[in-house]
Amino acid sequence: MNREKQGQDRILRNEPALADQDAPEANGRKLGAKGQRTRQQLIDATVALLETHGLRDVSVVDVARAAQTSPATFYVYFKGVPEVVLAALEGASQTSPELEAIIARDWLVPGADEAAAAFVECYTDLWNRNRTIFVVRNLAAEEGDVRFYEARMKQARPMMDAISQQVERAQAAGRTPAHLSSRSCAGTVLMILERLSAIGPMSSHSDGVGYADLKAAAAHSIAMMLGARG
Repeated sequence: MNREKQGQDRILRNEPALADQDAPEANGRKLGAKGQRTRQQLIDATVALLETHGLRDVSVVDVARAAQTSPATFYVYFKGVPEVVLAALEGASQTSPELEAIIARDWLVPGADEAAAAFVECYTDLWNRNRTIFVVRNLAAEEGDVRFYEARMKQARPMMDAISQQVERAQAAGRTPAHLSSRSCAGTVLMILERLSAIGPMSSHSDGVGYADLKAAAAHSIAMMLGARG
């Protein structure tokens, strides 16, 4: 029985994909150009659906239909919809050369406030380019899915390390309290930035708290954490 017929039979019986029906890469087989295009179409279709639906509301059939292929073909590449999101996350980053250059500056010298504002602007812009999958990732992680929690931590780690180093420099200079954990400080900065990125664009001036105001407050807090003088 060929793979497509097996996939069709699973769907008719309402059974999940079998463990040995992993994506070709998982079985050590390299995808050809056509396979790569099909896999990417499935990823793109899933992300598009998640812009208006929750992860649990998107089915394999929905994705296959949106990608103009069959559920059986879907199972050639992925076990389920969560695995598609995890694959999409592999191509998303929470850092960039511009962000790395900003965070690597000397925060103990004048200009830290302006640098912090640029850092916040750059981070929120980058985060919102991948907004859909980052929101899905974070919700799944908070609901206890270890795979998404690990993906979240992996993507945050490079910036966490860079911020931690700057906090330690500020502590050595007596600008930031030495009793604070540098990793906890870095984590707090990233929590501020993630939350700001996620809900900031929805803020309203009618509430007296606009997105620009929130960014300015976040930038000030970050500059102080990294050792800028008030």
